[in-house]
Amino acid sequence: MSSKETNNLHLSQSHSSAAASAKALREAIAPYVAVAKLRRLLAKGGDLRQALRQPDPPPDVLALLDLMKALITPDPRTQIKSPADVAGLLLFELSYLDQEQLRTVLLDTKNRVQCIPTIYQGSLNASMVRVGELFRAALQWNSAALIIAHNHPSGDPTPSPEDVLLTREIVAAGKLLDVEVLDHLVIGQGKFVSMRERGLGFSK
Repeated sequence: MSSKETNNLHLSQSHSSAAASAKALREAIAPYVAVAKLRRLLAKGGDLRQALRQPDPPPDVLALLDLMKALITPDPRTQIKSPADVAGLLLFELSYLDQEQLRTVLLDTKNRVQCIPTIYQGSLNASMVRVGELFRAALQWNSAALIIAHNHPSGDPTPSPEDVLLTREIVAAGKLLDVEVLDHLVIGQGKFVSMRERGLGFSK
């Protein structure tokens, strides 16, 4: 067997193991947590304990919910160093929304998160989005930079031509306003695409 075939086999086994672990975890918490409701609460930033099926679950279940909440709640020291850092903050919330949402991650001069306002919700297209609205909070916070993120309810994070067009307009506006646009993330179900990494809408 070639090294490439061996690597592919290891990847396949790794994916299978991860899928099995996820299934086992869902089955383990199902008696205590309504998983579908938990996803909706994650998407809306709600109180995750509202998804509990009973008032007195095992401590491990409560600890799991607290951990999930902590993972998606940035603190003032959260520093963004890569697209994965942003995805880590937003993936839980945006992955399972029924409607599109567009958010801006506002950053200070050290790329620390200031806040993450929701700018638009509903069906998004380049003609509907007012680019100035995307920068209003950034100017109020005196942000040095921002990152755009929006979700595709279809679950497929592949950027559309309109996503690329909108990104170009946002990057151009950021240069005029002296607020650097570092990236635009498109989020699907459990997956994301960095448009900067793909060279979409950003100058190379």
